[in-house]
Amino acid sequence: MKRTLAIAVTAIAALSLAGCSSSDGPNLSPSAPKATRAAGASTPAAGSQPKLAPGDRRAAAARILHTNVQHYRDVLAAGRDAWGSPKFGPWRQKAMADLSYQAAFTKADRQFTAATEPASINAWHDDIAAAGDAINQWAAKNTLDAAEPSEMPPSSEVDKAIAKADKDAAKVAKGK
Repeated sequence: MKRTLAIAVTAIAALSLAGCSSSDGPNLSPSAPKATRAAGASTPAAGSQPKLAPGDRRAAAARILHTNVQHYRDVLAAGRDAWGSPKFGPWRQKAMADLSYQAAFTKADRQFTAATEPASINAWHDDIAAAGDAINQWAAKNTLDAAEPSEMPPSSEVDKAIAKADKDAAKVAKGK
């Protein structure tokens, strides 16, 4: 167990120094060059307004995104419960490998065409990836010296990132 933890910590440190994170991958932001954006993830020309997708499609996409945001809230709650216990190591390994937001994004994005995709869906992707990274950074603070439940660091940065992704999902429902 100690060896596995040491290897995991070393890998995390190496990735942190290299500037890697769980959100690495194609840049899906609206300002990214077209060559790096996923198929179907284009935005309208500057100054033009995208067409609104039908309300039921926007609502379906928003439900998918909100459900995934809740998943990350639940992941954080489970981490808080496991803090300072032998359950924390397995929780941390599972949390670090959690990239469920990718599948949620893909599923929600299928509700739109290139002409009707709201910019907020790309903002959601970026913000939920940041929430996942924030959970991993929070988890990294659980060292052998600070593993007591009373020494749990605040998770306010995680909470902010999750709330931001939730707001993005609400914007998707409005087509913004």
